[in-house]
Amino acid sequence: MFAMRRTEIQIALLVIGMIAWGSGSRVDNDLLKYVGIGCFAAATMLRLFKRRAESSEDEASSSP
Repeated sequence: MFAMRRTEIQIALLVIGMIAWGSGSRVDNDLLKYVGIGCFAAATMLRLFKRRAESSEDEASSSP
């Protein structure tokens, strides 16, 4: 479950980062550029989190 939620969060951070960074570059606003870069960095950092052992949890919940 967390893996799916993590993917959604990563995609959202990437989209927000692209919009913020692109807007900051267009209007030459350093704050927006840094916010965009920070969103990219946060999305990349989420890749470092380990996935839980979903197979053992699924087996435990499917047992009668």
